Amino acid sequence: MKKPFDTTSKPAVAKGAGRYVVGDVQPFDQKNEMFKRPLWDESVADLGRKYYGLWEPQDDRPGYGFLDQAFKNATYYIDFAFAHGMFGGRWGLYAWESKPWGENIQPKGLNLDVDDSHQLTRAIKKAATFFGASLVGICSLDRRWLYSHHYYPKLAGFSETVEEVDIPEDYKYAIVLAYEGDYETLKYSPAYPAGAAVGMGYTKMAVTAATMAQFIRLLGYKAIPAANDTACSVPMAIDAGMGELSRAGWLITPQCGPRVRLNKIFTDLPLIPDEPIEFGVWDFCHTCGKCALHCPGQAIPFGDPTTDIQDCSNREGLYRWPLNAVKCFHFWSVNGTACANCIRVCPFNKPEGILHSAVKWGIRNTHMFNRLFLRGDDLMGYGKQKKAGLFWV
Repeated sequence: MKKPFDTTSKPAVAKGAGRYVVGDVQPFDQKNEMFKRPLWDESVADLGRKYYGLWEPQDDRPGYGFLDQAFKNATYYIDFAFAHGMFGGRWGLYAWESKPWGENIQPKGLNLDVDDSHQLTRAIKKAATFFGASLVGICSLDRRWLYSHHYYPKLAGFSETVEEVDIPEDYKYAIVLAYEGDYETLKYSPAYPAGAAVGMGYTKMAVTAATMAQFIRLLGYKAIPAANDTACSVPMAIDAGMGELSRAGWLITPQCGPRVRLNKIFTDLPLIPDEPIEFGVWDFCHTCGKCALHCPGQAIPFGDPTTDIQDCSNREGLYRWPLNAVKCFHFWSVNGTACANCIRVCPFNKPEGILHSAVKWGIRNTHMFNRLFLRGDDLMGYGKQKKAGLFWV
């Protein structure tokens, strides 16, 4: 079948996330992101009141009790109390500027002399993984992925804030960080234990990005750490050579599949960008569709990619599978916690191993066996929900 839009040729892949762009793409307004919309958009406000309401144990179903919910909520503590990366960022651990705490602070104005950007880039990646990132990529900052406006909802004692996103021109690079979610815990999705795997991602994100930003500042350069705020993370990760776009809208990485959370650091540190990659995800997603089949809210589309959008939570001008964010969030509000079924059932969601590596090689190098690989995934029973009652056993 002839593809209507080229996303997998070498020239297309070299464009990074730009390979999915059709025409002129305008910056996305953060307030239209689905976790923000219920806090200002009356058409979906009821979903927000239900999801962001008082903490009450859901019921006596395994995986939804008091113990499970307390476990899940505890994993978000660092982000909620010290970072707010899920909501507005720019505060606490995600502050754009921070006092250089610590012993033996260097004199102001002392900068690291950079005569080998390749060596410096290796050092930055080593530091990032030491501080807690599972994967690290570098990209030149494509300003199409910056939000047009920053939106901070009236939440947790903060006033509602709407501001234009203004990243100075000397911030030419982004360090994109990925954090692997626990493979076994995500098998319990959509119950609360799987939500804990998501929450731990946000905790690791806040601590690692703050530490990494401080490291860069101590070198005498600028650093802006960000979580879900300021810019779209997935296209930046694609630009940074960390993976490909999936049917579900997630980034899929060669190492962890879709089982990652993302954040980023904008900097003027002179770094060497990574090359974007292609390893068969786009073509496999055309064949697969398991995420759409197993989505409880039926929010992930079947069929081919399109330039159409569902509503204002999708960005116009892109060729991809547009998620119906309202349907997705509706299930989250009913479920009472994060749903990761699309991650759980994804055939790329496997730990490293000889068999899994061989299949990935086959997907990367030939597409004729994709249906066979998909059939094998089903026969092996991968992606099935684990009984939530077994989590505490």
